[in-house]
Amino acid sequence: MKEILFCVLIMLTSNAYALLPKTYEARFVSITSNGTKMPLDINQIRFLGRERLANGTFELKEDLDNESVLIVGETFIDSVGDGEYKQLPFTAPKQSICKALEAYWTYFEPSIKFGVNTDFPAHTHPCPVPKGRYYLKDVVLKADNWPVIMPRGFLKAVATVFKNDEDVGSLEIVSQISDLS
Repeated sequence: MKEILFCVLIMLTSNAYALLPKTYEARFVSITSNGTKMPLDINQIRFLGRERLANGTFELKEDLDNESVLIVGETFIDSVGDGEYKQLPFTAPKQSICKALEAYWTYFEPSIKFGVNTDFPAHTHPCPVPKGRYYLKDVVLKADNWPVIMPRGFLKAVATVFKNDEDVGSLEIVSQISDLS
């Protein structure tokens, strides 16, 4: 009986947190990649204005298929802004690119809309992910589908890319999480 009451209490508490309004906003700081064999080129993406709108193009140099391309995701926080990042418990296990795109696209969907500010067809969860050059236009980082409670500071998300079980590089996105003004 105690176990049932405990489970009901946990469910009610988690539902209550979901109803809380977000008290933070997020904005892009930087996006970088490394690795000479990286199948992604993001060097043409720039951030403009106070709002840090992402603009430019990125290129997938090859089709990213479900069998040979895997990614691992990790997150880090720098609360003070001194460059000393601490790892957070929010991670994505090693999984195929297609599975990851399908599982985590909901976090980016409010920001990146096909036909509005990109021509990348992520909303269809294509597999393999097609090679090509894609544009981004005035992309604002929207945290609509992010957790209600987020640590403040500089949040770094790192996706390490593996091709045929070889580490070929990583993609790093840094955003700033701050209280709503």
